[in-house]
Amino acid sequence: MSASLLVIGDVIDDIIVVPEHAIRPNTDTNARIEKTLGGSAANVAAWAASGGASVQFIGCVGQDDLARNESNFATAGVSARLQASDRATGSIVVLVDGDSRSMLTDRGANQDLNLDAIEAELADAKVVYLSGYALLGKSVESVLGLIKRAHEHGALVAVDPGSTGYIEDYGVERYRELLKHVDVCFPNLEEAELLRLDGQLPLLVITDGERGATSQLGDGEELRASGLTVASVDPTGAGDAFCGAFLAKFAELGAGLNDSAAIKVALNAGVAAGAKAVTTLGARPSL
Repeated sequence: MSASLLVIGDVIDDIIVVPEHAIRPNTDTNARIEKTLGGSAANVAAWAASGGASVQFIGCVGQDDLARNESNFATAGVSARLQASDRATGSIVVLVDGDSRSMLTDRGANQDLNLDAIEAELADAKVVYLSGYALLGKSVESVLGLIKRAHEHGALVAVDPGSTGYIEDYGVERYRELLKHVDVCFPNLEEAELLRLDGQLPLLVITDGERGATSQLGDGEELRASGLTVASVDPTGAGDAFCGAFLAKFAELGAGLNDSAAIKVALNAGVAAGAKAVTTLGARPSL
């Protein structure tokens, strides 16, 4: 294994629904339905491991689901340190309509993830990735405390902001101020337009689906990786695949926040993983 990445955040069981045509109200609509493993942070961990990184994961699942999830992470090459909750493991129904998705979310046990209990795991991490979904439900003090501890251990802190709906519920300005404490942020284009983080972070990486991705370095340099044309089956998890592959390559190369050559390589790795992710149903890499 080539790098040490600590991923913290959500674990979800996905139910992905792909209707054969427009949903008809008050009657049946034929659809393809798949139950798959998900959760933004869990997906990132799995994609990073598939990209060659040494990955540790911290999340919270239902007490009865500990063994199942530990086994799933081990199969993906991820070392999981799972907290347990009396609530059920989180679940999402994902309605897929072409390149668009609508998500009906029950965060379940993810709400009980204890950020204050995370300490020893930070010691060996080069990069700490925090899922925005996990941060949005926690106190500012807990989030800032975790970021501070990670920095004290010498790790870079990366965040994917989460969905625009949850960001708006939390408060855009409040969340923008929180993100100014991290080193790397991975919004998609819609989230970037909402948060307006240009020039405010050491490294901002904006994904834009099949159009590729752009990175903005703290010194003002901008790098771009073109998208890849593939036959899309399900866009679920494409952004997570990008983050996982980017961070795996970034850590493998020992990149700094202004290392434009390494960041360009990481961008291309992320784009390739995102393109691969949309060609199959589900949010994690095929094993």
